[in-house]
Amino acid sequence: MRNPPWSRDELIVTLDFYLDHAPSIPSISSPEIVGLSEFLNALHTRWQATVPDKFRNPNGVCMKLMNFRRLDQNYMGKGLDKGSKADVAVWERYASNPDELREVATAIRACVESDLDLPPVGSLFPDEQGAEEGKMLTRLHAVRERDTSVVRRKKQQALRNYKRLACEGCGFVFEEFYGDRGHGFIECHHTKPLSELSPQGGTTKLSDLSLLCSNCHRMVHRVRPWLSIGELETLVQRAQRAPTSAGV
Repeated sequence: MRNPPWSRDELIVTLDFYLDHAPSIPSISSPEIVGLSEFLNALHTRWQATVPDKFRNPNGVCMKLMNFRRLDQNYMGKGLDKGSKADVAVWERYASNPDELREVATAIRACVESDLDLPPVGSLFPDEQGAEEGKMLTRLHAVRERDTSVVRRKKQQALRNYKRLACEGCGFVFEEFYGDRGHGFIECHHTKPLSELSPQGGTTKLSDLSLLCSNCHRMVHRVRPWLSIGELETLVQRAQRAPTSAGV
């Protein structure tokens, strides 16, 4: 079985390691490299997937670190060519934001090391794209959105304040359109940054949640980076202002 391409999660954790140790990368046999190799294997196992032989072994880990070195303008030598486009994307996103990178990498590590029962990748929507923080935290996000107790309280709050369950993106109300079939129905989106989510079950505040219709919820998750609620509202308002084509 061939090793699969490096996931965004793996690249984020490995880039965090690179920036933490550059310019002096530990040797292949060092405890640091061995520890990173073991963690990447644990991350892959969390996908409930079979780990191929020699998966992310110390040699492969060092090669990926050298791929990042070729992108490092502060390094006076030469790194290892033939890296992937994903390497470049993660480097461009995080190399100049090491504090944010550390937050995301720490959150991924905590999620991997937790005993939380995570849903399968892509189970929130079949065609969604994972967030910039990677699929592991996307799965944790799905867990938070499926917390039935807090979702129920969010709906109750909306009913107390507004007497209806309206989408915060477009204003759609299922009950007004579908009658009794739509009574009490709306989806719940977790707006808190993924790097701040706790796999240990930190408290989800009602202010961390937004009520969305199914269309708006899917559009939020459709393309990476995910839309904020403000960005979603802007798209909806732009569409509502657009003139309707004649004859349609």
